[in-house]
Parts: sequence; structure tokens; C-alpha cells
Amino acid sequence: MAKSQFLPSDCASGRIANEIDDIRRPVWLEATESFYKKLNRIAKACDLSRYQALSKGLDALLPEREIRNSALNQKIKSPSQSEVFRRTMGQVSRNYWATVSDEERRERGRRNAQARWGRRLHFGTATQQK
Repeated sequence: MAKSQFLPSDCASGRIANEIDDIRRPVWLEATESFYKKLNRIAKACDLSRYQALSKGLDALLPEREIRNSALNQKIKSPSQSEVFRRTMGQVSRNYWATVSDEERRERGRRNAQARWGRRLHFGTATQQK
């Protein structure tokens, strides 16, 4: 078996570009001792197994990336300002919806659902006709 041309520390530090990341290669070959120490520390602090800690961490990556790359965060450079704005707008939304009656919410939901199904049905028939 040929020896890898990369050292685990090169891969863990990000010095190896994503383009040459071989998905056939098990990631544990690239993990360093410090990686396992960090994994153990986080899993223990969160009362999770190491697998659960890794899984939850991976699940959190995409939503975090979407928030970081959102249009709001592109305009507001300070993370603290972005967080304050996000919380404020969330409160504005909650306050608004608290003023809308249950009947109005149901009606809006029904109209939105009909619009969604209408678009799906229209799209489905358009693709079937081709």
C-alpha cells in the first residue's frame, strides 16, 4: 500500500485544498491527537458520545454557513450588529403575528397552501407535456 503524500497535520490545518480531498480516504487517517482531545472534551462537556458530538456538529455546519452568508450579514459587517438585528426583527415578527387573529392565520395559510399546490401542479403538467 502506498504511503500518503500528506501528513495528518497538513489536512487538519486546512493546508490541503478541498479540491484534492480524496473522499475515498477515511477522514480518521487525517485526524490528529489534538482533534481527538478536542472531540473528547466537547463530547464530555455536552454529555454526548463522540459520534453524537460529531453528528450534531456536522448538522450545525450548513445552517451556520447560511446565516454567515446571508444578505443581511453581507451588508452588516459586525457579527454583533447582525445578531442584534436578527433578534430585533424576530421580535417584530412575533409582535405582528400576535396581533393577527387565528381565523386570519388559517385563511392566509390556506391561500399560501393553494398557491404552492397550484405552482406544483402547473409545473408538473408543464414537464409532462414536453
